Amino acid sequence: MRHIPKVGPRSLVLVATLLSSPAPAQVVLPGAPVGAASAGRVSITTRVMVSDVQVSEVDGAATDPATLEAIRRDLTRVGAAWTVTLEGKAFTAVVTRTAQDVTLRSTLVLAPTGQLPTTLRMERRLDVDGRAGPAQVEAGALRSGWPIDPAWAGHTLPYDEVDASALLDVLLRVLAAPHTRTDLRRGVVVPPLPVTLSPEPETPATSWERTYGPWTLTAGGRGTLPRMTLTLDSGQGSSTVTRRGDGLPGRISSDTTLPVQVTLVSRGVQVTATVTVLQRVTVVPG
Repeated sequence: MRHIPKVGPRSLVLVATLLSSPAPAQVVLPGAPVGAASAGRVSITTRVMVSDVQVSEVDGAATDPATLEAIRRDLTRVGAAWTVTLEGKAFTAVVTRTAQDVTLRSTLVLAPTGQLPTTLRMERRLDVDGRAGPAQVEAGALRSGWPIDPAWAGHTLPYDEVDASALLDVLLRVLAAPHTRTDLRRGVVVPPLPVTLSPEPETPATSWERTYGPWTLTAGGRGTLPRMTLTLDSGQGSSTVTRRGDGLPGRISSDTTLPVQVTLVSRGVQVTATVTVLQRVTVVPG
């Protein structure tokens, strides 16, 4: 995935965030006319579970056992308390259509309490033979709890990777203090998170499963920064969507579970743990 330079202080344009499936399937295009749109109330809840926490000395360091236990206890407690819910609106509209293809534009507007709304727009063309063109994605500043997967749009269009920035943001918020998060994130190129869809998506599909991974990221280790390694061997997701008579999405429900293996090394102490990120997205017409 290629990141395009910022076009403004609060926006980032990503081209080809979602890639076409190499094996097209015969599909039925939504029958809605140009200008038709669906709207829904969105709720996105992200929470974290921390398990299998191990804290040990490295490099011959002599660390008080009580300190090691305190680190283990604090990380477990922070993970158990970490949850965030974002609410807003989602819209899907038919932008263009011909006998051979239709272009859909989906817009997500999230408004955290006391903050300015953040908008994400995703536009994609679907051909009658099942081929989907590269997605054009424009997103505002990343919010904590931002959707990890584009299932909120209800398109069921084929894609084989997603931007892992939202996943990394959650992990850093659980694992590091604010100033350390900023330093760890600086200069890191976040690899995309691979996704396999099952069955191959067709429009108008009503349910599908997702498998994520493998995925690895390493950061830090410079100066006094901790060295951090994140590894996801396999994550799971599932979605269901109901459709209006014209083929546009109605009610959407999506669950994602990503168990990430974490290793942190800092000042003679190594911490290993499993940090499982769970995200539920619901869209209710209205």
